[in-house]
This record gives sequence, C-alpha cells and structure tokens, in this order.
Amino acid sequence: MKVETVKAKSSKLELKVSFGGFSMKGSKRINQDAFAMLDSKGQEKHYKGIIACIADGCSSAKYAKDAANLAVTHFIREYTNTPISWSVKKSSSKVLAGLNQWLYSQSSKHSSLGYRQADWLATFSSLILKSTTGYIFHLGDTRISVIRDGALQPLTRDHKTNQVLTKALGAELHQDIDFYEFDLQLGDIFVITSDGVHDFVSDRKIVDLVYCHPNLELAAKLVCEEAQHNKSDDNLTCLLIKVTELPQKCLAESYKELTYRKVPLALRAGQKIDDYTIIRQIHASSRSHIYLAQQSIDSEPCVLKVPSINFQDDLHYLQGFMREGWAGQLINHANVMKVITTAPDSHFLYHVCEYMDGQTLRQWMHDVKQPTIAQVRSILEQIVTALRAFQRLDMVHRDLKPENIMIDANGKITLIDYGTVSSASLEEDITQLKDECAQGSVGYTAPETVLTLHADFKSDLFSLGVIAYELLCSNLPYKSLSNPNYHKLDYSFWQYRSIRHYRADIPFWLDQALMKAVAPQPKHRYQALSEFINDIKTENGDITVETRQFSFYQQHTLMIWKVVAIVQFLLLLILLLPVNY
Repeated sequence: MKVETVKAKSSKLELKVSFGGFSMKGSKRINQDAFAMLDSKGQEKHYKGIIACIADGCSSAKYAKDAANLAVTHFIREYTNTPISWSVKKSSSKVLAGLNQWLYSQSSKHSSLGYRQADWLATFSSLILKSTTGYIFHLGDTRISVIRDGALQPLTRDHKTNQVLTKALGAELHQDIDFYEFDLQLGDIFVITSDGVHDFVSDRKIVDLVYCHPNLELAAKLVCEEAQHNKSDDNLTCLLIKVTELPQKCLAESYKELTYRKVPLALRAGQKIDDYTIIRQIHASSRSHIYLAQQSIDSEPCVLKVPSINFQDDLHYLQGFMREGWAGQLINHANVMKVITTAPDSHFLYHVCEYMDGQTLRQWMHDVKQPTIAQVRSILEQIVTALRAFQRLDMVHRDLKPENIMIDANGKITLIDYGTVSSASLEEDITQLKDECAQGSVGYTAPETVLTLHADFKSDLFSLGVIAYELLCSNLPYKSLSNPNYHKLDYSFWQYRSIRHYRADIPFWLDQALMKAVAPQPKHRYQALSEFINDIKTENGDITVETRQFSFYQQHTLMIWKVVAIVQFLLLLILLLPVNY
C-alpha cells in the first residue's frame, strides 16, 4: 500500500553514496561468494536506507553457492518489504531470523556418525546506511571495515577460533547475530570483503588502492587481484561504498515543509473546504477539531480532522499531525480511526478519515458514573487490540486518555487521536524534530516518559491502567503532577492509592492487577498487554506486584526539611533573646 506523504520542494541535502564491487572465483573451481547492493531512491531510501550485503558459502556445505546467493537476495527483498514504520534493527533481525531458520531446516539429515550434516551454510554481513547512521548485522568471517582519516578500521569481528569458523547462517536454529550502530561521516569509505581478500591483503595496501583509484569498481577489482597475487586460496569479493553526501538538520527547512499547507480556521455547518461540505462538528479540543463532512449529496459521509489554529506555528505539533496521517494510512484496524487520505493537493492541512458515531470516553464517563467491571473489561479489551496494531508496526501511541477514545451506542471503541505517535523508523531520521518535553497528558503519561522522555508499549500500558482505574472510580491512581519542577522528580513521587479506597466493592485481586499495570517503574509492570487483560478478567491469586516501597522520609523529604528549618530558626531566636534576671 502506498502511503501518501506531504513535503514541500526542498534543496536540502540527502544521503548519497557512490559504490563499486567485484567478485571472482580465484583459485577455487566455482565462486561461492555473493554480494548485493541496493541504492534505493525516494521514500524507500527515507524509510529503509541504502543496503549492501555479502555472503560467503561454506565449502563444507553441499549447497554453499546457493546459500550465499539466497542470503543476499532474500535479505534485501524481504528487508525492503517489512513495514516502513519498523526500525532498521527490528526489520533486519526478523528477516535474518527467518532466513537462518529456513537454511537450518534444509539440513535436517544426520550423517552415519550421528551428527547433523549442514547442507546450506553461509557467512553473512550487511551494512545499512540510513539518514546519518550506519547499521551492521554480522555472522561469520566476512568483514566490514571503514576507511576514515587515511586508516582502515575493522567494524566487525571474525567469528573464528584457530582458523575454524564458529558462526554461519544455517549452522544453528537460533543465532546471536552481531549488531553495530554508529554515526556516519562525510567521506567514509566502507570496505566489505570475504576472507579470501582481507586475509591476504594488508590494510595499508587496501587504503592505497582505494585512494589511488576514484573509480570504486576498478579499485574493488584491483583489491581482489592483489589478494590473488598474494596466493589467496579462496574466492575473492570486495565491495566499496563511499558516503558522498549526508542529510542535515535544518530548522528553516523543517519550518518550510511543515507550514507548506495552511491550518484552516474553525469551521461551521454549511461551510466548505476544498470539495467537502461541513455537516456538523463531532468533537473539538484545544489540539484539533473533528467534523462530519460530505463530498457530494450522493457520497458517503466522512470525517475531517483539522489541527487547531492555536498550533499553526508549532513545528512539533504540525509534525505530529502529519505523522498521524501517515500512521493512520498504515494502521488498518477496526478500533483505530482510519485515515483515508491526507489530501496532498490541498492548500489546507487536514485528514480525511472514516466516519464514526458516538461520544468520547470522557463524555461517556460523565453519563455512566459507576460502570460495571464487565463494561470496563469490554472497553479495555478493545483498546488493547488497537494498541497491538500500533505495536505490530513498531509504534507507540504515547497519549492514551479518555478524550482520545470514542465509544458508540453499541460499546464499540475507536482511538481517534494519535498525533503524538512515535515510530521507530522515523525516530532514526535526523531531519525529524526531536521531542524536547514529555509527550502525553498529565496524569496519564508514564513516569519514565516524564523523567527520561522514553516511551514504549509499557508506557501505553501505564496509560491504559490509569484509564481502567478512572473508569472504575472516577479518580486517578496518583496525585497530580502540579510541581513545576516535575522534571526533577524521581520514581518515589508516584505512590499508588488503592482503588478500594474509593470503591470497596472492587476485589482485592483486581486492585492488585491495576497496581501492577501502573507500577511507576516499567520493569515492575506486566510484560505483555495480554497479561493485564487476563488478570482483570479472572481472579489471579498469584499476582506479584514488585513495587519499591519508599520510607516516610523519601515520600516527604521536602516537607521534613522545611519543618527542620523552621525548628532551627525558632531555636535560634530563643537563644538570641535577652535574659532578664
């Protein structure tokens, strides 16, 4: 599915490379090496980067050449087909795990001596360049190095002991693949070689050959020929990649792109924006407006989501609004508002979304003062299925609260606002504006996000637990973050208040489940959303809530020191008073 993006014409720099490679059989009968390179363009480069990889088929394997060829072609094809919202690490790890298991499964036969005969084996190294970062995934004795400041620096370690290969794709069912991440520098030249090359050519010679021949394909050929001249007894492969341009973070360019379309003023029934006629307003908040609209008399009603005019110059907000449109076209789930289009040809900024009826969960809570546990369970289960859709795409919602959730007359839940969504893929892009403060709403934002700006699925779980607590008792589990210096707080600030204080009919085991879901420290929360749902559906007497207990002093340090200071001041006054005899 093609996801529409909005971008103004820009002259800013982007990641560019030049490259050249060469491979030959050398002294061997056949060439069991393989390499591949994809210098992607446009959106594919933006989300997936530039990909290079090398594989060396193990000569002891029956299908060594096939294993090497499959490794490089399969990796590039499947990596580029992973969701564009996934991080480089997640995408590559998933692809390599599947590839390794397939290669392993093709070698299930055992020899007469009782050990497994591996028929599909290959070493593998891949280099992915994205934005201003390099990523390496490595298994075996192929090698990735970089020429920087006139010296060749190895970036991988050979998996060899006494010249015996210890790791290769297909050797074991589960492999620990080396992962490296590093910053790119302009002018970096990456050297990717098989052991038939780097075991027979010195680092200094490789640097000299590359520097003397700007044509990288010729340089790669000369490196391989040098190894052959030095009596290499193996296949010879060399791939060279030079970073010729790097993207730059530019606030002026970001402003130009994000303000390319104008934020419309608040709309009224009967008004038109482009081809859409406003029927009525569905929901309004300080951040956005949602309208029921229609393109023509015969067309089905749709929803227009429009940013608030208050944020027309807020670059972080505008980036989030555009990201919401991007995410809304990726996520296809019954409990998540679907963005049909981001109207890229319009002069105005808005999303066209699927139509939904109902009220916000906040409004519903005003109408239903004390819902049953069964009603709350149904709501939470639907929110969890929606969050799983985010989780599968390597996204975190980051702003779950009753105002961002719709509920219809049949109890169907729909998440309607995810403008603060984070995507692992976009977080790797230097041109994206980084968060300078915690995303989310006071009372619902997880402590780790407040303290460190970090958020993952456990942060969404915290927000979900707060919503569950509030649904049941109309209160929040923690005191309000009214302290203006909240960034100086620590986890001791969050002291859980038992829900049974507000509703005595809530079972103890349910209180424990809520307490675990909203534990201040992520490591003490549930490890999966499904675990939380299971524990609020059925009584679990084995719930362990590992929350750190803080002393009275830790909880009230400031108050204690104020009292101490006052007492000391009074004592000092008493000592200074004149004594009358």
